[in-house]
Amino acid sequence: MHRTRMQFRTTILRSGPLRGETTEQAQRAEATDPIEQPPTDSAPQGPTRHTQPKPKKGRRARRRERKMLQQQQQRQQQSTEPRTTATPTTSTTAEADRETTTHPHHIRPGPRGGQSKSSHVRDDKDTRHNTSLNQDWPGSDAGYSGRPDTRGDVLNLRIIYWNPGGIIGKTRELRDLAQLEDAHIILLGETKLRPEQELKIPNFFAYRRDEISARGPAYRGTAVLVRRDIMHEAEQLTDFETMRSIGISVGSSEQEIRLFAAYRPPGTKMCVQDIHAIIQEQTPTLIIGDLNDKHKAWGSHSISRAGRLLMEDAGRQGYEVLGPDTPTHVPTDIRHRPDVLDIVIGHKIRRSMHVEVMYGMDTQHLPILVTVGSGTSNSPPVSMRQRVDWKLFESSLETLHLGSSFETAADVEASANSQVEKIKEAQARITTLLPSSSFRRGDLPLNIKRKLRLKHRLHKLWTRTRCPKLKKELNGLSRSISEAVRDYRGANWEATINRAGESAKNLNQLCRQLTRAAAPKCPITDRSGVRRYDAKTRAEVIAEHLAEQFTPNPPATSPNLQEHHAQVRYRVEEFMATAPPPLPGDLFITPAALHKIVIRLPKKKAPGPDGVSTAALRHLPRRAIVAMNRVFNGILCTGHFPEEWKRGKIITILKAGKDPRKPENVRPITLLSHVAKTFERALLTKLRLFLTPRQEQYGFREGHSTTLQLIRVLHYLASERNCDRYTVAVFLDIEKAFDRFLRRCRRRTIRPTPDRSRSTTGQLPPPELYAVYTEDIPTLHGHLEDWEDDVMLALYADDSAYFASSRRADLAAKRIQRVLDQLPEWLDKWRMAVNVSKTAALLTGSQRNMPDQLRLRGQAVEWNTRVRYLGVHIDRSLRMTPQTDHVIQTSRAARAKLRPILASRLPIRTKVAIYKCYMRSRLTYAAPAWYALCSGLQRQRLQAQQNIALRVIAGAGWYVKNDVIARDLGVETLEEFVRKLTRRAFNRADAGPHPSLHNLAPHLDRPTRGYQLPRDLVTEAPDE
Repeated sequence: MHRTRMQFRTTILRSGPLRGETTEQAQRAEATDPIEQPPTDSAPQGPTRHTQPKPKKGRRARRRERKMLQQQQQRQQQSTEPRTTATPTTSTTAEADRETTTHPHHIRPGPRGGQSKSSHVRDDKDTRHNTSLNQDWPGSDAGYSGRPDTRGDVLNLRIIYWNPGGIIGKTRELRDLAQLEDAHIILLGETKLRPEQELKIPNFFAYRRDEISARGPAYRGTAVLVRRDIMHEAEQLTDFETMRSIGISVGSSEQEIRLFAAYRPPGTKMCVQDIHAIIQEQTPTLIIGDLNDKHKAWGSHSISRAGRLLMEDAGRQGYEVLGPDTPTHVPTDIRHRPDVLDIVIGHKIRRSMHVEVMYGMDTQHLPILVTVGSGTSNSPPVSMRQRVDWKLFESSLETLHLGSSFETAADVEASANSQVEKIKEAQARITTLLPSSSFRRGDLPLNIKRKLRLKHRLHKLWTRTRCPKLKKELNGLSRSISEAVRDYRGANWEATINRAGESAKNLNQLCRQLTRAAAPKCPITDRSGVRRYDAKTRAEVIAEHLAEQFTPNPPATSPNLQEHHAQVRYRVEEFMATAPPPLPGDLFITPAALHKIVIRLPKKKAPGPDGVSTAALRHLPRRAIVAMNRVFNGILCTGHFPEEWKRGKIITILKAGKDPRKPENVRPITLLSHVAKTFERALLTKLRLFLTPRQEQYGFREGHSTTLQLIRVLHYLASERNCDRYTVAVFLDIEKAFDRFLRRCRRRTIRPTPDRSRSTTGQLPPPELYAVYTEDIPTLHGHLEDWEDDVMLALYADDSAYFASSRRADLAAKRIQRVLDQLPEWLDKWRMAVNVSKTAALLTGSQRNMPDQLRLRGQAVEWNTRVRYLGVHIDRSLRMTPQTDHVIQTSRAARAKLRPILASRLPIRTKVAIYKCYMRSRLTYAAPAWYALCSGLQRQRLQAQQNIALRVIAGAGWYVKNDVIARDLGVETLEEFVRKLTRRAFNRADAGPHPSLHNLAPHLDRPTRGYQLPRDLVTEAPDE
C-alpha cells in the first residue's frame, strides 16, 4: 500500500523565487531539492514527468464541477463585455458582479434572499493582485469609489489565524511563519495560557483573553498579536454565550475595520447572538476562527447543525462566510477525514479578500492566511545612515560673514536667519545618505527559507495522500529545520553579543533595546468620541487639547485681586514700551565663553525645526563662533528675539500606565532650535548673577539634587519621631505649573532693566523662571506666637510640601490648616491652581484616631498611609517598606530583561558594569536618604537582589557562597556602597558654596530603639 501511494507522488514545482532570491539561485535550489527526485524503489517511471491519477468522483461532485465551470464561463463572458454607462445595475447584475472575487468559498445573500456560492482556486500568488478593490460588497454604499492602493495603507492587511492547541512551545514556529509571510496581525485560538505565562513574538504587541478551568489548568483562550507599526486599538471585552473572542480595531483616515479571533469549543451550542454582538451596523468586521461549523458551502465535507444555523443567519443578517479551498484540520489518524473548520465571517468588507491554508506547521489545525485588499507589504522603509565629512564642513564656514551692524531688530532678525541658513546649507552639502547595511532583526537566511518552503510543499502533499513514508520524511525535514533555525539564532545572538562587547555605545544600545518596550500605536479619540487614525487629524486633536492646557487660569473675581492684576499688567506694558538702556560691558557674551558652552552641548539631541544638529554646532570653526557671538550680543542690545527661534516641533510621548487613546495622557515635548538653546545657556550664565531663589528650593540649582532634599525631609521626619512628636505633612500638586503660567509669563523681547536686577525673556528656562515666580510662597512666618514653631517648606521645582510637628497630632494638623487657609489668596494673586484631588496628607506615628480632615478651597484632603515624593515612597511608620518593595520590583524587572546579556559570553568585567549601571542604580536611587531607616530584614532583601545578579553573571552553582562570588568579582556589599554614596553626598554639601547646605541633616542623639538618621551611615560603623 505504501509503495502504491509513493508511485502517485507528483513533481513539486517551485512557485517562483523567494523574497530576496534571484532566479539563478532559485533554479539551483530547485535542482538540489531532494523531494523532486523520483523514488528509487518505485516501478519504472518512463518519461521524467509524473502525473497523479485523479480519484474517482461521485455523481454529485461531477455535477458540482460542471456547474462551477458554467458559472466561471458566464463570469468570463460578462467581464469581457464593455461597460458604456455608469447607471446603477439591477440586483441580478450587481450580484454577478460581486462574485468576480478571489474568495475560495463564500456565502452571501442572493438576489431573492437566498444564497449564492462561488469557488475559485488560486493557481499563483500573484492572482491576489488581479482583482478590483472598488467592488460593491453587500451592505456597502452604492456610490463607494475606492482609492488607489498606497504603500503603508493599513487596510491592506495580511492576517494569520492559527489554532495551535496550546501555544506554549510553539512560539518559534509562529515567529518564523509570521516573518516568512510578512504578517501584520496574528489571531490565535485555544492558546491555553495561564496569566503568569508570557506570550512574546518579536515586533508584535500581544492582547490575550485567558481562561482557567474549575479544576485549575488553563484551557481555551484567545489572543491577538499586532505588529508594532500598525495603528490599532484593543476592543472592549464582552461576554458571550458559547464563543470565545478577543478583537482589535485598525484603520486609516477613510475606513476602520474590526478584527476578532474566535473559538467555539466542540460540544457547545451554536449561538448566533454571539456573532450579532460583535457585528456593528456600519463598521466593517472580520471574525476569523475555529467555530466548529461545517457546511459544504464553505468547503466542508458535511453539514452540521451549527453550520446550517450559521448559513441561515448569514442570509438573514447579510454577512459573508468564507472558507479556504483545502482542509484546515488534518488529523494525524488516517481513519479520520480532513475537513474545513477554520472560517472567516465578513461584514461590510469593501475590499477583496483571499483565504488560503498555510502548510508546514506540526499541528492538526493548520494556519490560514487571510489577505484583505491587495496584500501589499506595510513594512517601514529601509533606514538610512549618514556619512558626514566634518573637515569639509569646517572649511566651508571659515569665511562666514553676517554683516557689521546689529543696531536694529531687523538687522538681528536677518543675521540670525542668515546664520542658520548657511549652517544648514553646509550641513546638507557634507552629508551623504547611504542605505543601512543592517537587515530586519531575526530575518532567516535564504537556505532556511528554501527548506521552509520545501516543508510547506511536502506537508501539503502529505495532507492529500496521508502516506506514512511521506510523513516520516516530513518529520525528518522538520527536525532539520528546527536545528538549523536554532543554530542560526544562537550564532546571531553570539554575533550581537560580540558587537556589544566591542564598544560601550553598542552595549548601551543593546541594553536599552532590552529594557525599554515601545508603546503601541493607538488612535486618538476626539471630543465627539470618534477615533482618529491618520497623523494629521491626530495632530489636530492633540493641538486642540494643548491649546486648552496652555490657557492661563481664570482671574479671580475679588476687586482687590483684579486691581492687583491691573497694576501688574500696567507695569509690564510700561516696561516693555521703554527703550532698552545701554548694556554694561560685563554682561556681554564673549567668544571664549560661547565656545565653552558649545563644546559642552550634548552629542545626540534631536534637531529642531531648522534641522541644525548639535554635532554641527560643535564643529563650528572659530570664525563662525565669533559671528554667532556677535548675533547673540546684538540680541541683548536690541532686545529682539528672532521670530524663527520661537518655533518648535512638538512630539508626544505616552504617559506610563495611561490610556493611549486620550489626548490628555500624552506628554508633549517641544524640539526647539539648538542655536536658540545655545543662546539660552549663554544668557542663563548672566542671569544667575542676579537670581536668588529661596533656600528651600532645591530644583535645578547647581549643587542641589533630589537626594539632598529627601535627606532634609526624612531627617526631619525621623528626628521628630525620635522626640515622640507627630508630624503632619501635606504634598501639594500644582496644576499645570509649566503649561499655563509659564506661557503667560514668557515675553517676546529681552530688556535689561537699569538696575541690572530684572529681565524678561522669551526663552528663559522654565525651572529658573518658576523658582523666581514662586519665591514668595506663603508660610506662617509673621503669623506665629513666640512659643510656636514655623512649618517646614520643601520645594523642588513645582513639587511643594509643608511639614509641621507637635506632641499632639491635632495641633500639628491645625498648624498645617492655617497654611492651607493662606494658600488660596496667594494662588489667586498669581493665577495658579492646586489639584486638591491629587494633594495628599500624611501623619507619621502610631496615632489611632486621625485628626480632623484638612481642607483646601473647601475640598477635603485625603489622609494616606504612604505617599510618593520625588520618586521615593514614604510610609506612615517610616520603615520604608513600600520603597524597598518598589526598588526590588524594578530591579527584578531589569534583571529579567537583561538576563540574556548577564548569562552570555561577554567578559565578566563588562557584565558587572551592566549590573552596576542598570540594576544597582535602581536599588540605590536616593538611598543615602532612606537606607538608614530600613530594618535589618529589608537590608537583607536588598542584598539578596545583588547576590542573585552576581550569581547569574558568574554562572556559579548553588554550592558557591555569595561572599566568595562578590569577592572574586570585586563588588562590595550593597550597604558598603550606600555608605560610600552617603559620605560623598555629605562631603560635597559641606564643602560646597551654598551655606544652606552646610551641616545638612546634622547628627543628633537618638534613643536606643529610635530611628537611624541619614548622617548616621557616615558616623557609625556597620555593626552598630
